[in-house]
Amino acid sequence: MKKGSGVLLHLSSLPGYGIGGFGKHAFKFCDLLKRAGFTYWQILPLNPTSPGCGNSPYSSISLFAGNPYFLDLDFFVQNGMLDQSDLNIQNGEFVNYDEVDSHRKSVLKKAFSRCDEKTLKKIRQFAKNNPYIKKYALFQAAKDKFNSPWYEWPEKLANFDENEVKNFEKENSAQITLYLFEQYFFFKQAAELKKYAKSKGIRIIGDFPVYASFDSADVWADRNLFDVKGFKPKNVAGVPPDYFSQEGQLWGNPVFDIAEHKKNGYDWMKERFRYALKTCDVLRVDHFRGYHEFWAVPYGEKTAKNGKWKRGFGKKMFDAVLESTDAQIIAEDLGIITNEVTSLKDKLGFPGMNILQFAFDSFDCKYLTKNHAKNSVSYIGTHDNDTLVGWLEKLTPCQKHNVEEIVGYDGDYKIFFDELFKSKSDVVILCMQDILGLNSLYRMNTPSVPFGNWAYEMKENEFDDEKINFFAQLNKKYGR
Repeated sequence: MKKGSGVLLHLSSLPGYGIGGFGKHAFKFCDLLKRAGFTYWQILPLNPTSPGCGNSPYSSISLFAGNPYFLDLDFFVQNGMLDQSDLNIQNGEFVNYDEVDSHRKSVLKKAFSRCDEKTLKKIRQFAKNNPYIKKYALFQAAKDKFNSPWYEWPEKLANFDENEVKNFEKENSAQITLYLFEQYFFFKQAAELKKYAKSKGIRIIGDFPVYASFDSADVWADRNLFDVKGFKPKNVAGVPPDYFSQEGQLWGNPVFDIAEHKKNGYDWMKERFRYALKTCDVLRVDHFRGYHEFWAVPYGEKTAKNGKWKRGFGKKMFDAVLESTDAQIIAEDLGIITNEVTSLKDKLGFPGMNILQFAFDSFDCKYLTKNHAKNSVSYIGTHDNDTLVGWLEKLTPCQKHNVEEIVGYDGDYKIFFDELFKSKSDVVILCMQDILGLNSLYRMNTPSVPFGNWAYEMKENEFDDEKINFFAQLNKKYGR
């Protein structure tokens, strides 16, 4: 990757109408990044989220579709599809997903009702060109009708019977088109933001989650690609006990049927990468270890302890993806990583990740700045870590001693910015919460805690001139 620095801030955390998105604040953020000398903007997955999965972007109802919460509502006002009064939603200190969900459903339905025939024609063509988005729209319309997960729908529809799906489409065309309307504008607005960021010298780093939720359009419509028998998973995903959790993490998503993907030439995975790259320039592939071997836990287990490793996609899948796309990939290689996983990453040439918060249990940890490889991306912490200030408040006596000795920490957290920027890593990334000096209350996610995450929201003008000038000087100092 081209040498530089960046900021990790999800779209949801921008100011907005209850939640951030593709609106004016996203474009303004690109301008601020440029002024501060940053060249990367990292975001989290843009897939639809649901309250039942704790609003996690890593457990989505579709790995292809985009989250309609992020649509720029001002666009619909400017084009006469909404009234300014429709945008009256209270902004709190954190994102209130229940309120956002109710508001977006209401206003997007109204905007759709004012959609002209010319736009509807474009949406119909969009549906023909994007069959996976069409499946998502069908899935959402059926969820609305039956108010239940897909495996509780009428049997033929639950089994994605071709004739039954066609009949359902005829009978529910308006509701299906509503969801296509949302997706049409999602990808249109995402492309506009990506283009604007590029014009400012900013490359967007997207995030590529591994799995879909069991109750998802992907599992419903392409069940043969998952380790599922009938209406239940055979094995579900997670990770064994590690740094984040003594019990391991039981994610509960159905794992893949690797043999079936191989039989199909990895077409489904290639399409996933193509869709993801519509919204970003670089992809951070989450849980890279799972592509070499993944932790499969028998369905019904209460923890992730009683699983076993199974062979993953491996190099052939990535070769197929790289042959068919211009994907530039960062491998999220954190946690317990074997030599085989490292070898796969190195053969593919993907940069891995370094986390400074993991570095201070000893004086020779691989995550110390002095040990960073050039072909890597380094962080103080990611969305899964505590904020820098929160982490410093919780250091053990041993860690505190090591931080003082190695970094020269004397109570000013900003010294870690210099420590990160002097890394040999091609790219360094800072979380916005760390730039702003926020405590643990504002961390984005606590792994293995299913609810209460993903709600951090930056206030307007918090990233002010003083901070922008500070980082402009820091980027200049380290040639980033």
